[in-house]
Amino acid sequence: MNLRPFNNLSAVHIAVMAVLMLAVPAHASGDHDHQDVHSEHHANEQTQNTLGHDEHKNEHSDSHSENHSDEQAHNDHRDDEHGHDEHGHDEHEEGQVHISAEQVTLSGIVSQTAQSGDIKQTLTLYGRTVVPETAISQVRARFSGLITEFNFAVGDNVKAGQVIAKVESNASLKHYSITAPISGVVVTRNANVGELATDNVLLSIMDDSELWVEYQIFPGQLTSVSVGQHLVIGSDTASANKQQVNSTIKHLLNSTNNQAYTLARAPLDNKQGQWAVGALLSGELTLSQQPVAMVIDNRAVQVMEGQQVVFVRNEEGFEKRVVELGQSDSQLTEVLFGISIGEEYAVEKSFLLKADLEKSSAAHVH
Repeated sequence: MNLRPFNNLSAVHIAVMAVLMLAVPAHASGDHDHQDVHSEHHANEQTQNTLGHDEHKNEHSDSHSENHSDEQAHNDHRDDEHGHDEHGHDEHEEGQVHISAEQVTLSGIVSQTAQSGDIKQTLTLYGRTVVPETAISQVRARFSGLITEFNFAVGDNVKAGQVIAKVESNASLKHYSITAPISGVVVTRNANVGELATDNVLLSIMDDSELWVEYQIFPGQLTSVSVGQHLVIGSDTASANKQQVNSTIKHLLNSTNNQAYTLARAPLDNKQGQWAVGALLSGELTLSQQPVAMVIDNRAVQVMEGQQVVFVRNEEGFEKRVVELGQSDSQLTEVLFGISIGEEYAVEKSFLLKADLEKSSAAHVH
């Protein structure tokens, strides 16, 4: 080994080199310490992260629990609301219509009592009212002359024996009176004071207090119709104020105008003036009848949800009853089940009770 280079170094240089050589392990040791500090710092960070994560989990869990509680409370509230909707009409019992007696009267609802009755087989006829031949009078002057007095106009009521007019005779120049031959209403007037009365009709009087109803009986119906049969005369069935009266067939007459029908005549009392001359009326003949235990008026039956029902009177108003029905005719229906003898049920305007119940049911659903 050549030591010549080291001979030129001073003791100072050698000392410095020695220090440097000793400093290398110390630096390595420092690096190691730095790694330890870094590792410790990283561990602390992980610990802090872990703690933070746990804290976040706890916060999330608490928040979730709180939200879940709020949601449960909301659901409970919804359930309460739903329960309220379901039972919002607790006062409206099933099938019960609450209505006071005053409201029943104001609504025009009329009731009847369930009772026994007869189911009839009937034949319906159609005809018109006519004035009896003896109830029309056309008044003329007995002698030609000048009319000096005329006391009645069209529409006036006149009594038999009253003076209608006075005429001065052309032959004797004397005055004579013309009197009403029947009581009734003046329906035509054809002369005035100062005119000449000849053989012309001065006025006509009609008594419509008694009428005939003439029904047309066709060949297929003739075997079911006979003199003396009872029938019910009624106004047009489409009328809201239908009237009905009892009568009897008095005559069967062949048509005088070569028509293929027979005329059945029945008397009709018209003292109250409720029947118009020429009015179209029905006539219901009873061909047979069968007694049954209980009947109700056909107008009482309503249909709800495919079931036949009637409304029975009770303390609260009316109760819907499902009924089982038997045979029926044009007016009455036999009841087999659902109502008892003596119970009161709605007849006229019973559809109002149906409408009220349907309205309440619709409100209950929504």
